[in-house]
Amino acid sequence: MKILLIRIGDKYGVEYENYLESKLSNYDLHWIHEPYHPEVLLQWNKMWGMQLEQDEPICVMDIDVLLMGDYERIFDYPIMRGQFLAMPGWWRDTKKEGYSINGGFFKYYPKDCKYIYDKFMKDINKWQRHYIENGVTRGPVNGEQYFVEDSVKQKLELITLPNEWFTRWVVDSEINYGKKMSTWQVQITRKYREVTGNEYIYLGEEFHPDIKFVHFTHSANKPHNWSDYEKHN
Repeated sequence: MKILLIRIGDKYGVEYENYLESKLSNYDLHWIHEPYHPEVLLQWNKMWGMQLEQDEPICVMDIDVLLMGDYERIFDYPIMRGQFLAMPGWWRDTKKEGYSINGGFFKYYPKDCKYIYDKFMKDINKWQRHYIENGVTRGPVNGEQYFVEDSVKQKLELITLPNEWFTRWVVDSEINYGKKMSTWQVQITRKYREVTGNEYIYLGEEFHPDIKFVHFTHSANKPHNWSDYEKHN
């Protein structure tokens, strides 16, 4: 299976590639290091996968992650033509209603999604600004997950992976909008318990055994800077 990953610029170092190459050695990893079009910014280059001429599904994922336990179940999760699989965003990346996914992981049939690619390419700059200007997300570069979710719902069946397999995490309070780590951990653990029934996310320096994908969402939130990173590498 092909897995598409984006590492453009110097925000993330080669250690992210090394980590995912070691974790996903059984898959065909395709790295994008340069924009496929001069106007396409950073994570919006995920759209490239939607114009591939192949009959098998592909996976598209962010690289600021830790993969835990039997994480292969995420990549091998079965889908049918007409379905679009995404990771859930139960921690809510936006206060706007109507959105349920996170852009950290997608699985889809490229031929099913060509209409989404075409829609984006017809007005690249419009869509790259749209969700920031409408207050769905913050800039300077963002919004691709909301564009994908809105577009998928036009023609495809959107399905999500189990909530308990995923969590957001942060490396310290400096990047968490002023919240203390202890306060933030209590709040996200309470939410995780509500949506999964599991009692904890991180306890005794271990993630809950159901968790397979730990996403460090935020431009300055890098897993390699986390004090406990080496324990889970």
